[in-house]
Amino acid sequence: MTDDADGRGTEDVNLTEKINQTNVDERVSSLEAAYDEVPVTEETFELSPDEYADVFAATRGTGYSGNSVVFVTRDGTDFPELSDQIPDQAAGDTRDRVLLVLGRGADVWALPGGGKGGEYESVQGTAVRRVNEQTGIRCTVTGVAEVVHSKYYPDTDAQGSVHTLDIYLEAEYKKGALDVDESEIVGAAWFAEPPERLTPGAEERFAAFLDDSDE
Repeated sequence: MTDDADGRGTEDVNLTEKINQTNVDERVSSLEAAYDEVPVTEETFELSPDEYADVFAATRGTGYSGNSVVFVTRDGTDFPELSDQIPDQAAGDTRDRVLLVLGRGADVWALPGGGKGGEYESVQGTAVRRVNEQTGIRCTVTGVAEVVHSKYYPDTDAQGSVHTLDIYLEAEYKKGALDVDESEIVGAAWFAEPPERLTPGAEERFAAFLDDSDE
């Protein structure tokens, strides 16, 4: 077995690449089998030896192969009756809402979900479970907004690559009231309009949501 520039065996790198890419391909295939449309965007990155070593270690050491978050919407007419403390005019606001969370130590709102899946758990199963754990909300996945397939290569002659997926699922509110898991997040709320600070992924999804609402 030969060593590459970072001291890893070539066979070791190639084996990791094969396992990593197979896992990613299987996740995409499972989504394609479950939903009519699964848009996939591919991005390629060439990294310095140090940067590539970090990505390689993170995926190999933790089993990380990407993230699945959920764009959960709620019908604005589906909220409970107003309490006695709320002005009557608030009843006229029946706009649809989007569920967003604020992570611990974060200053931007994001989509709920993420986290590592169980051994026999589907991508969508993991995402729905994580939304409920974080926010107390139960939802039903209705489709896939986008899958971003990122490929990381060393910018040297060394062999190997790392593959990850960032999956944006669409879902509808099913039941439950906000109950924040403060061990993970510090806030969760339903938004009719996007807050000032959003993660890029949440911002893109919210913009598409508002465009669809205007049609």
